[in-house]
Amino acid sequence: MTCDNSMAVDPIEAISSGYRGAQILFSAVRIGIFTTLLDQTLSSDALSASLDCNPRGMRILCDALTTLGLLDKEGDLYRNSAVALEYLLPGSPKSKAAMMNHGARLYERWGKLYDVVKTGKPVSDNELDQRIASDDRAFAKAMADVGRISAKQTAEIIDIGAARKMLDIGGGPGLYSIGFAQHNPGLHATVFDSAKTLEVAQENIKDAGLSDRVSTMPGNAFDDDFGGQYDFIFISNFIHIFSYDANQSLVKKCADALVPGGRICLKDFFLEEDRTSPEWSAIFAVNMLVSTEEGDSYTIKEAKQWLENARLEFKSMHEVASNSRIIMGEKPA
Repeated sequence: MTCDNSMAVDPIEAISSGYRGAQILFSAVRIGIFTTLLDQTLSSDALSASLDCNPRGMRILCDALTTLGLLDKEGDLYRNSAVALEYLLPGSPKSKAAMMNHGARLYERWGKLYDVVKTGKPVSDNELDQRIASDDRAFAKAMADVGRISAKQTAEIIDIGAARKMLDIGGGPGLYSIGFAQHNPGLHATVFDSAKTLEVAQENIKDAGLSDRVSTMPGNAFDDDFGGQYDFIFISNFIHIFSYDANQSLVKKCADALVPGGRICLKDFFLEEDRTSPEWSAIFAVNMLVSTEEGDSYTIKEAKQWLENARLEFKSMHEVASNSRIIMGEKPA
């Protein structure tokens, strides 16, 4: 008796072909297929005419999107699938549309990984397709796509006790400050980031009806004063942009800005000691390699060392969302 392995998954093929589905998705978002199909069903010819695309190219792309479950096809007509309606329209509650545009830019950086590993230099912005050029505002919107669910979960998991004054460093679109403020009625939070990024945060704060309890402060986290003493300092998905030494300096600066008994929360894609797991965090380090001068994914041990060197006590670690870990430290009273 023999075993038919003709349908077995080839692990090398699974890895090497991953770019195909990603580029199909990124291109469809960039072209505007999903938004064009928001309230209508169209043929590929009608779509190509509406979006100024080649008819053959549009037909092939739409069929591929149907195969991937992102469009539904009936006869010669296409419409958004349930997945597209849920995730790929800018106004949907679980929208990842802005993140897909960010992904298209990352795709170009990753395409130059060979050169980055050879030279140690990240891919510069002028090497990317300028039609998908980004700015702080666009990046903040992409991070909002990522942070919606994570912010809610984090605010529910982390007990900030009697904290009344919070600083959210690199807070981007402000979703974490909003989440903590919603979960802790006595809390006043300040989102600290670049001025352009904070435009997005201000919109989100206003929409949440929290302008009286969540404010913004433009500045550079390494160079500018934090403006006071805080009960709680939160840093989410920020330290992976910088070097080990820069992060040590930042944690020390945060320790100085904490009141006695105040707490600091480091949320990021922390690795185990051998740096090969979790898988997602190890692969994310490559993202920092192609995108930054010194960024990386850091280990739990390294984060604890930052706390210790800043004379902060490690208190706890939590898993949150799908890929993040939270490390809590406290300033001795």
